[in-house]
Amino acid sequence: MPDALDQLAIDIQIDARTGWGVYGLNLALQTAAEGIGAILLRQADWGSLHPLQGSFLTAVQAPRPPGNLVCPVIVNLANHLEGTDRLDALKSAHHVAIAVFENSRINPAGLEKAKSVRTWITGSNFNARILRDHGIANPHVILQGVDTNLFFPGPKSDLWGNHFLIFSGGKLEYRKGQDLVIAAVRAFRQRHPETILVFAWHNAWPLTMTELPAGGLINDLPPVHSDGRIEFSPWLHRHQVNLFLDLGSPLNWLMPSILREMDAAVFPSRCEGATNFTAMECLACGIPTLLSANTGHLDIISDEICYPLRSQKPVRPTGFFPNVEGWGESSVDEIVENLEKIYQNREEARRRAAAGVEAMRKIRWEIQVPKILEAIGLVPTA
Repeated sequence: MPDALDQLAIDIQIDARTGWGVYGLNLALQTAAEGIGAILLRQADWGSLHPLQGSFLTAVQAPRPPGNLVCPVIVNLANHLEGTDRLDALKSAHHVAIAVFENSRINPAGLEKAKSVRTWITGSNFNARILRDHGIANPHVILQGVDTNLFFPGPKSDLWGNHFLIFSGGKLEYRKGQDLVIAAVRAFRQRHPETILVFAWHNAWPLTMTELPAGGLINDLPPVHSDGRIEFSPWLHRHQVNLFLDLGSPLNWLMPSILREMDAAVFPSRCEGATNFTAMECLACGIPTLLSANTGHLDIISDEICYPLRSQKPVRPTGFFPNVEGWGESSVDEIVENLEKIYQNREEARRRAAAGVEAMRKIRWEIQVPKILEAIGLVPTA
């Protein structure tokens, strides 16, 4: 068994259902692949994992020693550094925080609880600036990676023939901007009625959906059933989006074959604390992708690899997000205009998509996780 200096205790969920779960999974996989013992402090959702990844992680995870941990402990922190309670529960001389959040201010209570953090890592320059503004001097900006062993270009099955498929992903909420997607797709379909909206908008925390009308483009919400299922169909029909496919909540490792069928992907997020897992996966699959030019997206955005939404207006604060400095409101007209560029100039769309594939390969998990380990002070074994 590795000694304590060659171990990392990971207190991040591990699953193939959520963004943090995918982060934790790849952190654990690559930590072990680098020869460092990965101690999993949370029970993984083994049933959701890709069989090969789950089997590997089961085989290589390091056992948790009795008593206090003497190795670094890594936790994830959200808005107002929520999650710091875990720092008190996990005794270690070296607490490491992966901080990804959207509110542009941190309350004093969160800062006080985070005093034990020795190493700060964050997923965007947007977040790093906020941390520095609140007195955390030297956060390491290490972008989240993408699994290019799963997400890579491939042929389409052409099941949908000459239809033009537009993908939109992310839990349904004001921050993710699905109201903008609805308005843009509705307008685009007036020109191109063969357009199909394909979406994965399931939200396991439906209370966060309630602020979606704050954008002023819709005035109601889809019903949520007692089992958590969101009934999108009548709601989208009311908003004159009549041709769509609801993917539900597919496991992450099932997404590549779906994404390869898409003709375009749209991410008009009002804010991304990091660089947007799903958008990166679309880029890695070679899908022409629209990205709002704000917050975390700015760390991966360029005219060479995607279709930036440069028009960004101030955003209205909400109850969940009262501090929105740096957020941006994309233009529906600009979304439609860029979709039209992709539709009319497929050769240019393929060129940008190919550049996006190469850009994502440069920040794959095999490259990003060693940067995290280096920031912590862990050196891979020979």
